[in-house]
Amino acid sequence: MKNTIIAAIALAMPCLAGQSASLAPAPVPREVARTCADSPWSMEIGANYNFAMRDLLKHSQGSCKAVDTMGGELTLLHRNAEHDSMYVRLGYAYGGESHGGSYGFRNDNIKLNTHTFALTTGYRYTRSLAERTSMYMGAGIGVVNQSIKTKFTADGFHRERDFSYKAHDAAWGFAVEAEVGLRYQLCPCWDVFLAYRFSANTAKNSLGRGDVELTDFNRNHRQFFHGITAGVGFKF
Repeated sequence: MKNTIIAAIALAMPCLAGQSASLAPAPVPREVARTCADSPWSMEIGANYNFAMRDLLKHSQGSCKAVDTMGGELTLLHRNAEHDSMYVRLGYAYGGESHGGSYGFRNDNIKLNTHTFALTTGYRYTRSLAERTSMYMGAGIGVVNQSIKTKFTADGFHRERDFSYKAHDAAWGFAVEAEVGLRYQLCPCWDVFLAYRFSANTAKNSLGRGDVELTDFNRNHRQFFHGITAGVGFKF
């Protein structure tokens, strides 16, 4: 009888051992913590200075001076692949100029101010150059609203008569841009950048007064710019 009990216990041991193992709790998989460095979304905050390639206004006596602009911009980017991104950019630029002696009147002077808002979207290609340094190039298209204010003053041909002329007009047009830049990574989530940008717009402002005794500041050249932009970017 004793031998029978021992044999039964020995035969049952594998079953008990298997049941004990099946009751052990399964290990809980650990979640990998995501950081901003893994995010495909990023934002850039930049400042720019733009060198005008053409005079702003044209008139019967010639043309006014070119008006350089400076401004700021916000760019939202989404990385689609390792090298490819799409962006949406909102920008603003201001320019001012004052000069005289070019319009056939005594003591003539003109003041020009421009305000330009642009909304563009485009594509960017990025390539790594070193561990923390990369270069990028991109191009975009969008819409622009350009506002021009002018103030013209001059002495008349007779001392008792002076000329004064103010005008303001805002116009919509298409905007295009192309850029190439360098980026340096400060940490996984922050970087700084410096870029060259070519930009242009087709806005045509109407500033004419229709006074034959005054030069006709009623047309503006379409504007083209060579620009420099710099700023900081961060992932979120």
